Amino acid sequence: MSADAVEITLRGSERASQPVSPAKSIKNTPETDKASAGPISDEKAVPAGGSGSTGRASTGRPLSPGDAGALRYAVSILSHGAARTPLHVWERAWDWLKVAHLREGGTHRGPVAERHAATYTALQQDRARRAGAVAKVAAWPWTTRAKVGKMPVALVAWGVSAGEGVYAAQPANPLLDAVLGGLNDLVTDAAAAVVHLASPAALPAAGLAGLAAVGGSIRREHDRRRALLVVRDGADIGVREGGELLAAVPIADCSTPNAAMEAVRRALAIERVNVRPLSATATPWGWEVVVQMRKGQPGDITRVAADLETLLDVREAGVLVTPHRDRRARVTLRVVESDPWADMPAVPDYAGQGRAVRDPIWLGQRLDGAQIRTAFASKHSLILAASGGGKSILLRLIADGLGAAADVHLWDLDPSGVGQAPQAAVMGRVALDPVDCENALTDAVAIAVARTRLLRKLGMGDSWQASPERPALAVIVDEYPRLTPAGREAAVSLLRIGRKAAVFLIFASQDAKKDTLGDSIAGQVAFRAAGPGLQDWQADLLFGAGARARGWDPGRYQPATSADSPNDAGTFYVAGAGEDMALPMRVGYMPGAVAQTRAERYAVLGRCPLLDAETLTAAGLDAASVYVRTDDGDAAAAPVPLAPVEPEPVPAEALALLEAIADDVQAWPGEWVPAAELATMAASRMGWEPGRVAEMRTAGLLDAAGIPSRRRSTGVVRPRAALLTAVGRDLIATT
Repeated sequence: MSADAVEITLRGSERASQPVSPAKSIKNTPETDKASAGPISDEKAVPAGGSGSTGRASTGRPLSPGDAGALRYAVSILSHGAARTPLHVWERAWDWLKVAHLREGGTHRGPVAERHAATYTALQQDRARRAGAVAKVAAWPWTTRAKVGKMPVALVAWGVSAGEGVYAAQPANPLLDAVLGGLNDLVTDAAAAVVHLASPAALPAAGLAGLAAVGGSIRREHDRRRALLVVRDGADIGVREGGELLAAVPIADCSTPNAAMEAVRRALAIERVNVRPLSATATPWGWEVVVQMRKGQPGDITRVAADLETLLDVREAGVLVTPHRDRRARVTLRVVESDPWADMPAVPDYAGQGRAVRDPIWLGQRLDGAQIRTAFASKHSLILAASGGGKSILLRLIADGLGAAADVHLWDLDPSGVGQAPQAAVMGRVALDPVDCENALTDAVAIAVARTRLLRKLGMGDSWQASPERPALAVIVDEYPRLTPAGREAAVSLLRIGRKAAVFLIFASQDAKKDTLGDSIAGQVAFRAAGPGLQDWQADLLFGAGARARGWDPGRYQPATSADSPNDAGTFYVAGAGEDMALPMRVGYMPGAVAQTRAERYAVLGRCPLLDAETLTAAGLDAASVYVRTDDGDAAAAPVPLAPVEPEPVPAEALALLEAIADDVQAWPGEWVPAAELATMAASRMGWEPGRVAEMRTAGLLDAAGIPSRRRSTGVVRPRAALLTAVGRDLIATT
């Protein structure tokens, strides 16, 4: 690469697009044809019907005054080529001595280039620095005018150089002819004498070698300038680095970290993204390459991810872009060559475990190998995926984990009429048409409202404490947009009040529209999953504005089209399940027959509790109106009868104590009754001697009756509502 900067001025189709830069940076020409990666011949560079960049006329006619641009171009490359001959000779010698061994195999690919990629890059950079230094030394007399007074040597050199220039223009000048002519003759004669003494054939040989060197320099100058021209037919348009067309390297040809970094750097350079590779790590499925952007934003890489897949020769959705949160300029590119989920574990069997709603449920494996587990206790969830995206499989895993818990009651609502049929045995309510779903959601709202009133009376604090006697309520709502307007309104209301009441919803949809699924839902759910085939606005809805630029890009994955073409079904981006990382997760697969067998086993084990009587009474509901199953008409799908979990009976002595003090407790003005007051009531009503013994005896009986206690600064207290409920007093009437 030449060290100077020369702007080529041509006419018409030969006009240069940009000046030649002395730096070794990547130069991008218009992106008409990125695929051309071979050597460029003169024939390709000649536009039809015009003269090419070589300055030759395509019609063979004599040059005319209109060809002044071509004449200037020819004179320019001849003069510059001749002037650069010494530098070109030196560069060729350097290439031959230092980097010839790097060209084994005749291609940039293969183990040789991979082994020496870093060395070759360093040599080229060093060569560029040395070429620049030579150019600066040559131009030194003309750039030291301000230093003439301080540097006598510079003054002499500048004067001689200026005199040489004037002498070339005016050789008949008597003074210059006497001084510079004599000096030049002396130098020439001395050089010729030395060469002639060495060999009689040395002088003619040197002349021929000099002519060849000049011709080679002229050819190089022509090729260098021609590489910057915009040719009409686009035959040689692409991205060039160091005067050569930059070729992409398939990631499959890379066996070392340096080679992988170079392949990614080239691919990004072709897409006009300038980065500095920092590291590369081999994985079982491909490469993880960390780069630092020199300018722009991480979204610039995300937008060209699909093009990078072509340049690196990987599968669709084979390049994943993850910007770093702590370092905005840094981005991790994961290049996938093989199946990253080849070692997926099996779905765990919860039948032999004593599970609760707060226990995490295994959902699948993330691309980086992390196992995704999360609990759904009082956690609203939203799942979006196109038809065939694997939404039903994810719902099946969630229902399996919740169905195995002994303290959660499940409802299955699906206005499209499908529902979670294989797991019907663990469902306390099944609604398969829009009206039934609306009624169920209305009842769920009533239950949530009732429980918010019961919290203080039952001594549960700020949120409902799920237990087998008072289970949480999980409502699975599939195909939410098909609900009636009233049903959707009830669902949104439940999102706002259900969490503290342990009533949570799991929404799912495959064709959500903006007018039916908006911020009113997405902004209030903690768990969000986006599957294949979604649009950008849906990703923004789940993960925030600009989600795709931050790596959340589920739309790049393709849903299944048939049983024989699974594509990317079951590949989800998940937030709200631990660390929110913009990497896809593959959902564990559970066949319908396995899900049905497990659900029936959970039902037999008694892990399907009914809702507590206090909640239903406070909500104004009864069992006949709540436990409705619209799938009962199908005998083949008849569920296993739900086994209600009855609370442990109150011991007779404890019940007698509660009945004896019921009037005193009902008359107590506060919601919490101190343990000391309860002991006083018990001693008075039961005829016990007041004191420490009465307090200990009262506490033991109340504990046996399951009455909760809480320690405060004033001592131990027990909820008044729980004391009255244990003896069958009507809470509504006693408040």
